[in-house]
Amino acid sequence: MASSKPADANLAPLLRYFVGIDLIVETKHGRSFKGALISADQYMNLVLKRVDKKKQQGATTTTATSITDGQEVFDWVHIRGPTIRYIVFGANIDLAGVIKAGKDRERAASDKYRRGIRKAPK
Repeated sequence: MASSKPADANLAPLLRYFVGIDLIVETKHGRSFKGALISADQYMNLVLKRVDKKKQQGATTTTATSITDGQEVFDWVHIRGPTIRYIVFGANIDLAGVIKAGKDRERAASDKYRRGIRKAPK
């Protein structure tokens, strides 16, 4: 008997619709990262930009661009999917609306490609 789960039942394939949205990611190691999502893949690997990292207790070395009030600030950070404990989206974000807009964007791009409308090479 085949499963009747929708294709986008997991968070990983839906994350591509949230590019540009600010979110907070906490890892299993207790680190928190707050930044704007640049990209996500099917394994839930994330790339964030303008990232604030909450400083861990006992940390002595850093590669951050600046440190203020116990927080490190990075230009961008890559977070591996298996290390993510949870993701927090902003309270004022309409999740269903963002997903619908993302699916509409992908459908429009697919239609343009099928019709042969492409940007001219520079």
